[in-house]
Amino acid sequence: MKTNQYQRRILLSALLCSAAFLTPSISSASDTYPSGPITMMVPYPAGGPSDSVARALNGPIGQALGAQVVVENVGGATGSIAANKVLQAKPNGSYIFQGTANELILPPLTNSAIRFQPEQFQNVHPLTTTNLVFLVKQDLPVKNIDDFVKLAQERASTTPLTYGTVGVGSLYHLITERISKTINATLIHAPYRGTAPVMQDLTGGQIDFAIQGFSKSMIDMEKDGRYRIIAVLSAIDKPEILKDYPSISSYPQFKDFDYRTGSSYFVKTGTPDEIIKKLNKAIAQALQDPNAIKLLEGDGKVVATPKTPEEAEKGYLEEIAMYKKIIAATGFKGTN
Repeated sequence: MKTNQYQRRILLSALLCSAAFLTPSISSASDTYPSGPITMMVPYPAGGPSDSVARALNGPIGQALGAQVVVENVGGATGSIAANKVLQAKPNGSYIFQGTANELILPPLTNSAIRFQPEQFQNVHPLTTTNLVFLVKQDLPVKNIDDFVKLAQERASTTPLTYGTVGVGSLYHLITERISKTINATLIHAPYRGTAPVMQDLTGGQIDFAIQGFSKSMIDMEKDGRYRIIAVLSAIDKPEILKDYPSISSYPQFKDFDYRTGSSYFVKTGTPDEIIKKLNKAIAQALQDPNAIKLLEGDGKVVATPKTPEEAEKGYLEEIAMYKKIIAATGFKGTN
């Protein structure tokens, strides 16, 4: 009996010693994060609206984490090339993806060639909300949405109006397809690798119109005669700088049109919770940086309020469900 008790004590001591050795190694993974530079993946070329958000926040986030945060721009395939690069890396917080539903939700739901699923990313913290605007090239003979509809219908059977987006199945593509069905007029889609080339061709007159996320520089470009803003696609949270532009929902046939886009920082699903908590705290702190707020709000964006990782992920899952319903309702058929 005594021998059995002695053996049990020896076994218990061995287990306790093992636990003592294991406990520090378990916590060290998060305690040492970040141990090197962090890559902030932007899924569009430099110079566009997404890039400007990254340049406003990479410094403050890096300061909060005590590490260098390097912006990397990888355009193409509506952000899917950049998304796949993040998924190929280890889930250790070394990559954070700056994205929206346009890159992480819609491509895999509308394009069978996209192999990842939205749930392979976890939302760490929301960043901004951006209004969408309806832009037309300078010499297109329209001043408002009614003029646009009339011209689109007149030219539908001969020389349909052309529009540019950041890719097939993107939010901008779906919205314009819905406009096409609403007005019963053919519109020709031209997909691009990012916002900057869309705007370049709109300015150059190669395409007739585009729906884009708003940035303050658009007002300056309009004043310079590069193109015209004829509508905002939402009546909610419209910033002061856009108050003089009509909402598309003020036109009867578009009364139920209400679109905005929100960006967040994501990591690969499976990233340790403690690392996510550190990133969440650093991003929330960066979003309260006075200079970052000035840059983002000055560009017409609404800056997100602090959210917990659980709140951020809950909002993301709800967004996935919402877009699945939108795709089903529009009857959009993906490509392969």
